[in-house]
Amino acid sequence: MGALASRLYLTADGGGRVETSSHPDTGERVWACSACPARGDGEDAARAHAAQCRSTTTGGTLPLDHFS
Repeated sequence: MGALASRLYLTADGGGRVETSSHPDTGERVWACSACPARGDGEDAARAHAAQCRSTTTGGTLPLDHFS
């Protein structure tokens, strides 16, 4: 089975995004939020975080260590 492509979800206030992608080694779906320091595993968790995240404190890009 092939890896899923990356997906982006806008945060609740539209000020950030949650990006999900497949870990290059394990194939697990991982995510990180551009609007806050949150990150984790799973597509459902990424959608849930995006739906409630209203923080734009970092308001930047995904961290360079997204997969570490």
